[in-house]
Parts: sequence; C-alpha cells; structure tokens
Amino acid sequence: MAKVKYDVSNVPSGGGGEQPQPGLYDGTVQAMTPRTEKADGSPVRDLEIVLNVGEGYANLWTYIKTPDDPNYSEAAHGWKLRELIDALGLKDKGEIDTAKVVGKPVKVKVTAESGLDGEYRGRARSLYPPGKITEDGAGLPEASDEEEPLTKADLETWTTDELREELEERGLTLEGRFSAAKAIAAILANQENGDETVADAAEEDADEEPPADTLDPELLQDLRTDADFYADWSDEDLKAYAEDLKVMPTGRKTRAKIVEAITTLAGNAEALMNGAGSESGEPTDDYDEWTADELNDEIATRNEQGADIKISGRKTKEKLIGALREDDKEAQPF
Repeated sequence: MAKVKYDVSNVPSGGGGEQPQPGLYDGTVQAMTPRTEKADGSPVRDLEIVLNVGEGYANLWTYIKTPDDPNYSEAAHGWKLRELIDALGLKDKGEIDTAKVVGKPVKVKVTAESGLDGEYRGRARSLYPPGKITEDGAGLPEASDEEEPLTKADLETWTTDELREELEERGLTLEGRFSAAKAIAAILANQENGDETVADAAEEDADEEPPADTLDPELLQDLRTDADFYADWSDEDLKAYAEDLKVMPTGRKTRAKIVEAITTLAGNAEALMNGAGSESGEPTDDYDEWTADELNDEIATRNEQGADIKISGRKTKEKLIGALREDDKEAQPF
C-alpha cells in the first residue's frame, strides 16, 4: 500500500458546509494573510481574511486593502480598514500581528451575492466588535434574523467612491461612462436577481431624470466649457450625458450640436461648479492634494472663526473637500 504525506495544519477548517444566510453572526478570525498579488497574478497589497461564522457553515473570505497598496485611497478603502481595527479592538495607529489575531471573536454581517453560475453565496460585508450594540442601544439581531437589503434610498446617500467599492466587491463592471444612477441600478439588480439582469436594470434606471431644479454632483464632474474635453468620448457616452443633463438638442442630433449644448450649459453653470466649467476643467483650490488630517484641521479652524461646517455620516475625504468648497462659495479663505 502506498503512503501519502500531508500537512493541513495551516489550512483553515470549515471550508465546506452551507452558505450562511443574510444576518449577523458571532464569528472568529480563522486566518489573516497579507497578499502581494491576486489569484490572477495582478499586484495588490491587502489582507486576505478567512472567517468562521459557526459550525455547519462554509467559511467566508473578505479582502481589505492596506495603505501600502499604490491604489489605496482613504476615502474609498479607509472605512473598511477602520472597521477591521475596531472589530479586533486595536489602537487607531499601530501594526497588525496577523498571527495574534487568529481565533479572535468578531461579529460578521453577512449579505447575499450571486456566484458565477447565479447560485446564492453569503458575503462578509462588515465586521464589528463582539457584543456590539446599535446606536439606539438595542442589541444586534441574532444570525437567524433576516438582514434588511440595500434600498435605492440607502444607496443614494453613498459617495461615488463607496458605490465603486460596492461594485468591485460584487464583481460588477458598468458599461460606458460611470454614473451613480447606473451603479445603484446595477447593485440593486445584482442583489435581487443576480448578474443576469444587471445590464438591463442599470440601463432602465439610468434613464430616470434628475430633479429639474439642480444638477447631480456626479454630472458636474464632467461638465466643461472646453469642447476639446469631449473629443475622445464615444457617441453613445456623449448622447447619454446630454440626456442626463436634459440638454439633448432637437432635430438632427449631430455630435457638434450635442457638444455645443453641453458646453453652453457649462458656461451658465460655472458659478455652481466652483470652477469646474473653466477652460482648465480644474477646481481653483488644491484640496485634493491635502491629507484628511489637514482637511479636518481646516474645518475645525473655520468653525472656531464662526463658520458652521457640518459633516453628516462617515467623514470621508470626499465629504471633507465638498464641505470646504461649499464654505468657499460664501467666503473665500485664501
């Protein structure tokens, strides 16, 4: 009889079993491994975390990008890293000893996603400290309680970076120009029906008109008075953008007429865009180059001098910059 040597001491147990349904579970960290490349060989700097959410359930994997990754953004990825640090009870600044966190208890929020063949899969959406309570003081529901799905109203409060992160985690790719409406529609369709209906639902939802009295900030990002800015846009993206702006010209819709309609609107909206409609297409400040701490300090200084700048929800870098630019419209600080 032949003998085959093996060693699975470093392989987390619980790889099989039933997929956990949406809910909150008492779990443990089974393994945490720093990665320098993904399964397809592309470079990355992140933590691969294996979670056990109970006997009989399949293990869950989640990936958290670390600050040494070239594409790391505090606004887009910092919240997830912060969530991990809080769940493990670590300090705001320091180092993670991956060996010491194995076996640590955590709360795991599981949401639904579709696999490549449309089959149900549980996904580790968020991590919390064990025994965490909600803001109103009520205890978190047991794992058997059904998780409330994301709604359109919820997603409309998310930033562009948060929507992009959600798309990435669900393995979704949008066709053509990115827009918040298309992203929200794709996420909702994936949540409800799986990948098969994402494209149709995104197309359908993206056709909804924005409020008549304002322009979506997402649309303002691409609004320019310089016609050359649109030279490399496809005809489809150009038409879709004009329709979103509600400036599609009547009669024969030539490319030149569409660009003229967009740039005319840009000229009329320059004051609203804080310089985004100028020939350079760039804001007049350099907030994008500031760190989050510098932005926070600037807001604190202005509030001490009588300003009333408030940030709702999680303080992302994008929200801090937006708040400063709104305040700049009332009183230029420079």
